Amino acid sequence: MSQKKDKLVSLTLSVTLIVLFSKGIGFIREMIMANYFGRNWITDAYNSAYSLFYLPILLFSSCITSALVPLYIKKEAALGRDGANRFASNALNVFLFFSLVVTMAMMLLAPQLVHLVYPGFDEETFRLTTYLSRIMYPALIFFVAGIVLSTILNAQEHYIAAQLTGLPLSFALIFAAVFLSDSFGIYAQAWGVFAAGVLQIVILYPTLKKSYRYSFSLKVTDPDFKALIVLAIPALLSMAVNELNHMIDRMLASSLNPGDISAMTYAFKLITFMIGVLVVPLTTVSFSKMSKEAVKKDNSSIIPHIHRSLSLLLFAILPIVMMAAVCSEDIIRLAYGRGQFDQESVKITGAVFLFYVVGVPFFGVRDLLNRVFHSLKDTKTPMIIAVVSMAFNIALNLILRKYMGVYGLAFATAIAAFIGVVLLFSRLSARISNVFTRSFIFECLKILLSSVLALITCMVLFSVMPEETNLLSTLVRLFAVCGASAFVYLAACTILRVSASKGFVNMLRRR
Repeated sequence: MSQKKDKLVSLTLSVTLIVLFSKGIGFIREMIMANYFGRNWITDAYNSAYSLFYLPILLFSSCITSALVPLYIKKEAALGRDGANRFASNALNVFLFFSLVVTMAMMLLAPQLVHLVYPGFDEETFRLTTYLSRIMYPALIFFVAGIVLSTILNAQEHYIAAQLTGLPLSFALIFAAVFLSDSFGIYAQAWGVFAAGVLQIVILYPTLKKSYRYSFSLKVTDPDFKALIVLAIPALLSMAVNELNHMIDRMLASSLNPGDISAMTYAFKLITFMIGVLVVPLTTVSFSKMSKEAVKKDNSSIIPHIHRSLSLLLFAILPIVMMAAVCSEDIIRLAYGRGQFDQESVKITGAVFLFYVVGVPFFGVRDLLNRVFHSLKDTKTPMIIAVVSMAFNIALNLILRKYMGVYGLAFATAIAAFIGVVLLFSRLSARISNVFTRSFIFECLKILLSSVLALITCMVLFSVMPEETNLLSTLVRLFAVCGASAFVYLAACTILRVSASKGFVNMLRRR
């Protein structure tokens, strides 16, 4: 058991380092964007256009990743790698066909979509959002191809190449901002998105050439593809509900102050950075391994994987979230506080980030539990719970926006995620008996106690250190406060004998 846990930690860390590099470049991309374009109606238009473009990508992604991995693994067990690749090739071709249809429809209906989702925009912002979205839409076909091919590699446990697909977007947008923004303004960013879609396939090709053989087949009525769709539709609806939550947030924010959508976008970019580094590597590795266990038709065999994954997730995410909540404004200042991003933007975006970041543990646990259900070929339960969470989110949005403005929209998202996690835990306990043992609960409590001690340390140090607004002083304060808090956390984990910390230390010693 210990060897399996150490192997999971080691593999997860390897993927995490790649994701950290990719997300780190993405973070630099956002810093450069904030420096060159600031927080205004132009960035509202770009972020809104990108959200409309990225929505179908997320829907295709949820559809593909939730169903293709377990079915590919099942096919490989029954027919070998060649049979699994034939199944995957047909899925690739069918999804490309659908993505072409969606692209054409969205380009045709772009004005109507912008007006529907962002009714509070003035005429100038509306026109710019429509134009930018039409530049981006054709890239959808390449992004969907990248998702299918990355998922095949994940099913084959070739995780590294799949995690590098975020790099083209970052490099393309950085190049566009630095070298083309003076001549083409925000339009250069839209063309950068298009270029990134093509470059994703280039990144994946070397690894695919070694383990995947493409064969042309376009059979929508193929029984295996029908089985994929049966599994995928609930996952698709679940993601649609989650994205509808974000869309409603932006819809309500469009009638608030100019720049509020950009504040939400910049803050949530950091949230997705945290989730990408702390959650995605673990859920990616765990999903493949849990899917292999699920093939055995013995639900109890998946319990150790759930325990290992959840304890590792909480071990990594809880102290970072608590420190980020205390230092929220300093983090935003360090990330974006330069150029056109002034002090008022730092304050507003920092407060939005604070209300988002308290929900990060729930976002992470929700994503992991969704993967547990997907590995069991149950995509309906996460969908139903996502719908319930959305209903709570909408109600909370309407209530909290009245009293808290844009901050209430972020806080509502965090509360709705918490409700979703409670419901997922409840359904999983009903699905698998004795899934949450006393020893596992006790392990989680030890991690929570260690995180609270880190939180107290962070709050005390942050309150006594002088507040400065220049970047160097901000960096020094963050380094001192978070470094000391992390030391207290790791010391507490060692004293309390948190097993996740022991696996992490053992892996580092071997390396």
